[in-house]
Formats: sequence, structure tokens, C-alpha cells
Amino acid sequence: MKYAVSSQEMKIYDRNTSEVFGISSEVLMERASLKVVEKIDLWAKERQCQRRYRALIFAGVGNNGGDGAVIARLLKQKGYLVTLVIVGDPTKMSDLLLKQLKTCEKYGITTDTFSNVTGNLYSLEWDIIIDALFGIGLSRNITGSFLKAVEYINACKEEKKSDMLVISVDIPSGVNADNGKVMGTAVRADVTVTFNQVKLGEILYPGCEYCGNLYVEDAGITNDSFLGREPSAFYYDEKITELLPKRRKDANKGTNGKVLIVAGSKNVSGACVLAASACIRSGAGMVKIMTAIENAEIVKSLLPEALIDVYEDFEPVADKLIKDIEWADAVVIGPGIGIDMKGDELLGIVLNNCNKHLVMDADALNLVAMNNEYRRLLAHYSVGGRKLVLTPHLAEFSRLFGKPVSDCKENILFYPKELAKELRCTVICKDARTIVSDSNEKKIYINVSGNDGMATAGSGDVLSGIIGALVCLENTSFEAACLGTYIHGACGDNAAAKHGKYAMVASDIAAELEDILR
Repeated sequence: MKYAVSSQEMKIYDRNTSEVFGISSEVLMERASLKVVEKIDLWAKERQCQRRYRALIFAGVGNNGGDGAVIARLLKQKGYLVTLVIVGDPTKMSDLLLKQLKTCEKYGITTDTFSNVTGNLYSLEWDIIIDALFGIGLSRNITGSFLKAVEYINACKEEKKSDMLVISVDIPSGVNADNGKVMGTAVRADVTVTFNQVKLGEILYPGCEYCGNLYVEDAGITNDSFLGREPSAFYYDEKITELLPKRRKDANKGTNGKVLIVAGSKNVSGACVLAASACIRSGAGMVKIMTAIENAEIVKSLLPEALIDVYEDFEPVADKLIKDIEWADAVVIGPGIGIDMKGDELLGIVLNNCNKHLVMDADALNLVAMNNEYRRLLAHYSVGGRKLVLTPHLAEFSRLFGKPVSDCKENILFYPKELAKELRCTVICKDARTIVSDSNEKKIYINVSGNDGMATAGSGDVLSGIIGALVCLENTSFEAACLGTYIHGACGDNAAAKHGKYAMVASDIAAELEDILR
């Protein structure tokens, strides 16, 4: 598990390091700058060129500019040809920056003006540009000389391409550290060196696309500086097998979880197969599919491991479904059931009679959004240890939450928590970066596995099947949702590597469970 922090959280941890533990800001700045210089040196050595490299450092007037001044000094001491440019109002320079500039002067480094650099020096001269304009506190669009500096950096990179290294200090200037928004424009870095904790804006879109290769380096701000107040967001980057709960040595198919998949309809056959296939491959001991009779032969031929129970379109289904619920440890409902009378009937039976762990996706969520009684039943479902997980994509979440899609996307870090609290459940809000929130958890999970090739029909059905298997294990619904989402994305990454993002389909994602969970 790794943390992702907001700008305010990071500022608090930085301050605690200095004020509580007595490590000065100058020491932290020096350590951070050394890490940036290490990356520059590595790039230079890999090129195996004997000449001295020319480095242009853009420094803002805040403490991030102080980092830039230190980097200029360190590079000069290593033999680089450096040009240091301060951008911004010189009357607003931070004390740390002023102190570092005095040190630079003693080493023979003077500051140049942006107008002189752009007017008298050829852009192709630069081998390296260091972006130390803004730190993590940027909250408004870039304008004026800062805008021109960012545009100049990007233009130089476009001109020289791989012959130039653009490296950003802490975060690319122009990216909002709290939400990944681009504040008018932003530096497109080849490398971003951030310190001790990833910033939210560096893993959220579109900010993550501006970071290039992101490195998290130790500048001396350790987890001790949390002082018991841990960051509010985290993500996984571990090997998945290290996160999986251990299977019992004496387990059997019954003790490994019996999952009922209520999915598919007379017009939709693939959803039940995809969900059930993913569920079986995610470790469930037994899987039963309740689906329309039209899907029976398809299920039998494609998924012989699954049990099957069927209904005809106008057949009362309550007795069958209640009996199947009694058999199961967990129920997954929604993929492909439709929002017509039969889909509504199936969901009503489950919500009124199910006392098992419950995973809801797709049409089940759309039906809840249309029915206040279903919403009331959901809000009281999670009692007596029952787990409830909802897996809406952004449009489904919008219907459930009653806000426009654009508003939900804008507030994806916050709205899922509100819905989770209202319905006393775990919410997996699926988007380019999927967010998992839970009514009983302070933290949110941000999923960084997966890719845009997963935006394909049936991908969500696979996720619901994975979650269905995991809720049967000895974990919380939040843990199951976080792990299941991470597994799903990792399968998508494997599938993209094998088939390409354009050609991959949902069944390719499910098929990768075999390798991912090995």
C-alpha cells in the first residue's frame, strides 16, 4: 500500500518534519535537490557523451524555486553549464529562495532573465530543462511570464524531442496537485521527481499524463511526520499474490465460497458468462448462474464449471431465486438483466429476500436509481455482517447520486464517499481512475492499474464476478473492493500487452486472471 496525498496534507507533513523533529527546511531542500540531480546524472551517463551538458533551470519565486537554485548549484559543481532564470515578482521571493540565491552567487552562479534567454539564446542549445516554477500549491490558471515559460519549455521539448530532458521538481508546473487538473497549461515532463509521497494530481487524470516517468524519492519526510493523521487516500502497487488472503489448506469447494450470479436476459447472453467466468477464476469454490432460458446452452458450452438455473420470460421466478439465494454465500446481480419487468422482478426478490453478501452492478443499479423503495432497502441492507458492494461506472453513479456526470467526475474523490455513507455500503466508482469508498472507512482507494483498452463492453461484468468471489473471503467489503479493482486493472494491463488496447475484449481480461493470481 502506498499513500497519495493532497497539497495540504503534504505541507503539514513537511512542517511537522521541521517543527516537531527539528530537521530544517534547508536540509530537506538539499536532500530533495540531490535526488533530482541523481536523475539528471543518470540520463547524462546513459547518453555516453563526453561534452558538457547545458542545463536551463526555471525557478519560481517560492520554495520550489529554492529547489531550482540548489539544483543549479549542484549541477555546476558537477561540471554542467547552467543558466538559472527566476520567473515571477522578485519582491515576493521566499526567504529560502533568497538564501539559496546568495549561496549560488558565491559559487559564481548569477540569475538571468527570461527575456534574455528567449531573445539571445538559441532554444536548441539546451540539453536539459529543469522545471522548478511551481510546487504543489498551484490552484489557479497560469498566466503572464509563467505561462510564457511553460510554453517555452514545451516548445523546446517539441523541437529537440528525445535529445532533451525535461525534468519537473515535485510536480509538473501547471498540474493541480489535488485533482490532476491542468491549470490552463502545464509542463510536459519526461521525468518528475516527487518527494516521499505521491501527490493526488500525479496519479489522477489528466495530470498523470504530464509527469512522464514518476519517481518518488526520499527527501527526509517520513511517515513519522503524519503524527497519527495518515493521508486520506492510498493505492496499491504491490504484487497481487502478496495481497491475496491465504487459502485454507483444508478448504473444499463449499468453504471457498458459493456465489450466485443473477445476470443476463433473453437478449443478453454474454454478461452472465463473463461475470461467472471471472468469479470462478478468482477463487470461488462454486458458482451458479440464474439467467433466462435462452442462455442455457451458451452457458453449458462456454462454462461447464458453473451450475445453472433458468427462468422463462413470463414464469414467476421467486421460488427458484429464493432457493438459490439460500444456497449461496454471496449474490451478484445486475449484469445484463435489463430494466424491464423481469429485471425489476429479479432485483425486487433479491432485495426483499437476500441475507447474503451482495454485489450490485449495471442494470441493478439503474433500477435502484428509478425506485425509492429499492434505495430504502439498500440503506438498511448492510446489517449483521452482510457485505454490500456497488460497482457503478460514472454514468450509473450519476443516476444513483442525482448529479450530472460532469459534476460527479469533477468530485469523484468525494461523492462516492457520500453515497457510501447514505447506503451504508462500499462504492466502486469506475472511471479512468476508479475510486473505492466505504461508509466505515476514512480512507479512499485510488486504483492505478488498468488502461483505456478496458473501456469495452463486458469489462464491468468481469469486475463484478471478481468482487463476488472476494467478498466470500475473510475480509471487509472495502478490502474486497480495493483488491478486486486492482486485480481487474492488472488483468487489463496484461490483456493490453498481449492483444493491444484496440483489439482486447472483456473475455481477454477474464482470461488473464490465471496469470495474475498465480
